[in-house]
This record gives sequence, C-alpha cells and structure tokens, in this order.
Amino acid sequence: MAAVRRFAAACCLLAPVVALLWVPWYAREGPALAGVPFFYWYQLAWVPGCALGLLAAYLLTRRRPDP
Repeated sequence: MAAVRRFAAACCLLAPVVALLWVPWYAREGPALAGVPFFYWYQLAWVPGCALGLLAAYLLTRRRPDP
C-alpha cells in the first residue's frame, strides 16, 4: 500500500512539471481569458495547481504518529 501512495505522490509532483515543460502545448495566443493570452494564463493557472499537487503529495507521504 505504501508503494501505491508513493506512486500517487510522484504523479502529483510530476504533473505540473510535464505540463509546464512541454511548451508547444501552450505556446499560442488563443483562447484569451479576459484579454490575457493563453500562454500567460495557462502558466498562472498552474500556480494554485502546483500548490494543490504539493499538498496532495505531502498528505500521501506524511507519517502518522504511532499511538
């Protein structure tokens, strides 16, 4: 079970890395959001996404105190 939790945590940490390093995926202007080109708002949308991924990875890998 611990291996599954570590794998899930690794996926939570790897998703933003892959999504942001694969630049051809988001290197375009449209669709714009409130006049902001896609290139910028896509990256900014990943800021809270990364925070949530880090929180999920932490919760999956933290050690619980022994009773």
